[in-house]
Amino acid sequence: MVKIILHILVLVAGVFASSGDYAFQAKKYFLQGRYSVAYNQYTFALRESRKEADLVAEGRILTSMATLATHAMQYEEAKKLFDLVRIDILDEKSKENFYKAFMEFYNLQGQYEQAFEIANKHSFKKASAAFLGEAAVAAAGSKNRSEAEAYLKKIDKSYSPGQFAFYNARVADLNGEKPKDLYENALNFSSEKNQFFISGIILLRLAELTGNKDYAKRSASVFSELGLAKPFEKAEEAAK
Repeated sequence: MVKIILHILVLVAGVFASSGDYAFQAKKYFLQGRYSVAYNQYTFALRESRKEADLVAEGRILTSMATLATHAMQYEEAKKLFDLVRIDILDEKSKENFYKAFMEFYNLQGQYEQAFEIANKHSFKKASAAFLGEAAVAAAGSKNRSEAEAYLKKIDKSYSPGQFAFYNARVADLNGEKPKDLYENALNFSSEKNQFFISGIILLRLAELTGNKDYAKRSASVFSELGLAKPFEKAEEAAK
């Protein structure tokens, strides 16, 4: 009887959940590396935001869903989601997060010029380390070395040491320097902070740089646990 009552209470709570409630849960699942569950929760959040006619919430949720799709290498789906966002409606912080996610979308595909175009068009007074980092990667990939260094210098290393380490390694890599030790340092941070996706891509890049299959196997293990099929397949191929 107690179990039945609890089940009913859970269902009732679900009926009255807002888009913010679903989005909050989705972010928790995302940070835990539970991508599939997070995406489903964001789907519920999107439905509720449309009921609420809240375009800002809808834009934030679509951006998060696009980020999940980007990490899953579902690039066509990610682009469709980005295209649905009404950017002009968003508040300043939501706009920054959107453009950060959109730069990441292009950077992960090696389309640095498109990402750098975004960085050139949009700036924010108190930009996050992630926004500045993606802009730095875009600049380095577009052969704009001085701009890349300028973006990196804006990152507060004391507040965001892990993100600085990661983006510093990526910029060094794109500049043709020897980034192995920098990636290893960044991996220490991402492992400690449970930044699973970043750990996965660092390990994969280390495998590509060194030819060490163990890095690739570890990367495949990370992506397998995250349920990201395409990144897993890429790491598995590198492990052969």
